[in-house]
Amino acid sequence: MNKSLIVLALFFVPGISTAAAQDQVLIEAESFDDHGGWVLDTQFIDNMGSPHLLAHGMGRPLKDATTTIEFPSMGTYRVFVRTKDWVAKWDAPGTPGKFQLVVNGKPVAENFGTKGKEWFWHDGGTVDIESAETTIALHDLTGFDGRCDAIFFTKNETPPPNENTILADWRQKLLGLSDEPTEKSGYDLVVVGGGYAGMGTAISAARMGCKVALIQNRPVLGGKGVERSPSLGDGLDSARRVSTDRRDH
Repeated sequence: MNKSLIVLALFFVPGISTAAAQDQVLIEAESFDDHGGWVLDTQFIDNMGSPHLLAHGMGRPLKDATTTIEFPSMGTYRVFVRTKDWVAKWDAPGTPGKFQLVVNGKPVAENFGTKGKEWFWHDGGTVDIESAETTIALHDLTGFDGRCDAIFFTKNETPPPNENTILADWRQKLLGLSDEPTEKSGYDLVVVGGGYAGMGTAISAARMGCKVALIQNRPVLGGKGVERSPSLGDGLDSARRVSTDRRDH
């Protein structure tokens, strides 16, 4: 098959974990070296512009998420963590999503996930950075869905922007990401979405000899049926029927 399809898309590159400029360091939570027991949640990326790490331990505190970063200089930094109290919008007590930020083995004074009905930059106070290579950890305290989007260290007292329209450009610039989309070519078919229909389409096309790219915004396939749909079995049966019908023809 000679036809090809060029796909133009702009994606965040998880491997680019930190950005340092003018004594500032931005760490996207999804770029941690080891997520530990935390999971990557991408379902709100269209709303907030980035995935986040979620401590979904069903009431049991999870293993720390950890990473190592390079600071541009030593000294005292103010740290901001983008998070929220996920039950605050219902005026529920208890702040169940509490977690700590641990810098080189020492928790900062402030607990996170304890304020804010919406995502915001929670001021964690100051930390003293004494070596260029520094270990950062997210320490879950409850196992009840603590969440962290990003961490920002700065020698400036000004908090990062929080408005989505400004925040996306700010992230991109600080992380050194290009404004130009990345071009990929050589595919006969591109399927966007790894739900039941997307999986069936991609598998069937591949079996018929097409070179297929399947684009999915989550670390698992199956769409909403994987975690939330009560009719998961029906959905899987439908996907099998689609795949069987395509193979038979």
